[in-house]
Amino acid sequence: MDLKTVFEPGMPIVLKARREDAEAEFETTVVEIVGECLLCDPIMHEGKAVNFKAPGLKTEISVFDKNAAKMYCWRDLDIKLGYYKKKTLCQLVYVTGEPVVINRRACYRQYVGVSGKVTYFRKPMDVIIRDVCNNGVGIVSHEKGEFETGKTITVNFSDEDGKYKFELKCQVMRERQMDNGNYEYGCQVINPPHSLSMYVAHKQLEERKRVLGHV
Repeated sequence: MDLKTVFEPGMPIVLKARREDAEAEFETTVVEIVGECLLCDPIMHEGKAVNFKAPGLKTEISVFDKNAAKMYCWRDLDIKLGYYKKKTLCQLVYVTGEPVVINRRACYRQYVGVSGKVTYFRKPMDVIIRDVCNNGVGIVSHEKGEFETGKTITVNFSDEDGKYKFELKCQVMRERQMDNGNYEYGCQVINPPHSLSMYVAHKQLEERKRVLGHV
């Protein structure tokens, strides 16, 4: 796959790293694309660049290709430190082989029903977070947003007890006016954080307990 059809300079990405029962996410930005290599800003931890050389470390990156309307995931990445144009320290992320295609529509969608905010060009709008899945958010608004399908927005919300708080960069994928006059938007989360999957799993467990009569 030609990486330039999916990635572009200036694009923020999130690398996921797992080792045994620990998992962490590292944010960076694509600087340049050379063949099968993404040249990215160096990932820093406690003032030092991360080299991703720990034994048993598993890495992956997921990205949504808006042209193909598919979510791709590459695993077991080769990540090194190097220099851009022989002078600027950067993270070299080798994205090789064919990615796994993730079926976004098959994801479990959990009803939430909490208040939230959508921001588009610094203009906030009150919304209801209707449902969430591992890589998507469904929102409802009493008014039509200034954004349209294909635009990037920021969605902020937290759960009822404040344990989970989210600030998600999303792309608007679908829009429709409901029978009651409200507006419904289906959004794809750009580089979804692992905490979103944890939140969905947490909500699923609560829902299962209710169904089984355990709470």
